[in-house]
Amino acid sequence: MLNHSFWGDVAEDWAGLSAEHPVTLPGFERPIEVFLGEELFEEDEEYNPTPAQLDAYSATFQRFMAHAPELIAELQEQAFAQYQQLYAHYYDDPAQSGEPALGLTSAAQHAVYMQDISYLRVSDEDTLRLVIAYDLDPEHGLEARFVANKLVEIGGIADT
Repeated sequence: MLNHSFWGDVAEDWAGLSAEHPVTLPGFERPIEVFLGEELFEEDEEYNPTPAQLDAYSATFQRFMAHAPELIAELQEQAFAQYQQLYAHYYDDPAQSGEPALGLTSAAQHAVYMQDISYLRVSDEDTLRLVIAYDLDPEHGLEARFVANKLVEIGGIADT
């Protein structure tokens, strides 16, 4: 276990190195678990972050938080556009979905279905990922990758 001035105790957890304290993002009620660095998949790999890496992760996160309202709004807009392209035909047709049509017409209406952020991951190259348990695609979820405070990709979990 390591201790860092910003992250507190950093220890190995179920999805990698975990910061001691969860964080709260604007527009989300529930605290979010934070993981630092990439998740390792090989048994012989070990987490060995340097103090400089932890400092860099802290700087990445703090820069993200300084612009979080705009970045979250952009994520909501792009996720809604993706919904319209991939899912709306299903959810707006009761014959296919077996439910009343959702009739979502705005990013704000759609955002209700992406409120459950599973975790946030900060890694090298000024990268931050939000991993969301997406109510409209529980099998694949939703993941957003930000690089240098730019939303660069949205996809299923582990696809970005």
